[in-house]
This record gives sequence, C-alpha cells and structure tokens, in this order.
Amino acid sequence: MSTNTSSGNLDASATAAGGSKPPQELTSILSQVQHLQSDRERLLKELEDAKAKMDRLQEGKREEMKKVLDTVIAKWLADSVKSDDARQQFTEGMERLVKDTRAESGIWTVACEASQLHATKLEEIERLRLENETLKAAGAGSFRDESSRKRGREESQPNPNDFWAGFDLDVSAARL
Repeated sequence: MSTNTSSGNLDASATAAGGSKPPQELTSILSQVQHLQSDRERLLKELEDAKAKMDRLQEGKREEMKKVLDTVIAKWLADSVKSDDARQQFTEGMERLVKDTRAESGIWTVACEASQLHATKLEEIERLRLENETLKAAGAGSFRDESSRKRGREESQPNPNDFWAGFDLDVSAARL
C-alpha cells in the first residue's frame, strides 16, 4: 500500500509542479537516449571498420617483416651466431615481434640494420674477391720480367732548330 501512496504522491507532485511536463521531458530524454544509442552503434561500426582496415595494413607489414626475418636476418644469424640454442631463442623473439607487427621496436631495428650491414659487407668482399682474381689473371704475364716493366725511350732526333729539346737529350745522355 505504501508503494501506491508513494507513486500517487509523485504523480500529485508532478501535476502540481508543472502539469503534463514530466511526460514531455520523459519523451525528450527517451529520444536523446535513442539518438545516443544510434550514435553508439554507428561509432562501434566505424571502429570495427577501422580495426579491419588496420588488420589488413598490418598484415602487409607483417608479411614484409616475415620476409626480412626469413632471408636477411636468418642469413646473418647463421653466419654470426654459432650456438643453435641462442639462434633459436633470438628467432622466437623476432617471430613474436613479427606477429605483433612491432617494426618500431629497437630490437627489430638493430637486427635489421646489423643484418643489412652484414649482407653489404659480404657483397663488398665478393666484389673485391672477383676484382682480385681479374687483376691476377690480367697481370699474370705482362709485368713478370723486368724489361716489360720499363718504359722504352724514344730514339727520335730532336728538331735541330729546337735548342731546349737538344739540350734535354744531351743532359739525359750525360746522366747515363
């Protein structure tokens, strides 16, 4: 009974305060709630679309990182780290970075730069090796004896009217 009396008191106080305003206010509040609910659903849909787009972008980056890990970094590890256990642990950690697409990680950056430097140095060593072999093959006979290393002197006679050319020839002959 007290419930009826208290709801009756609320109705009486609402009518005394403003008449029929509580139902209009209630309608206004309900429309605002409905508008907020539709905004919420729209924003959730936009969030899902953004997450899907982000996943597609990250998938491309993830594939790129996986390719670098499997080629450049794996070669560097094989050439640089002798312990199979250490290589395995490092590879597992790098795979976690790839899985999480954490390309901005300092560990990823250092590993990429170190492995790239290693690859560059290997290419330079190979280029120098080939250049050395080429030089050895090309020079293998042309400078072997002393006569091939000396320049031949021109035995031409200077112009009789050119005093300095004759003088130079006389001085160089005197040195011999």
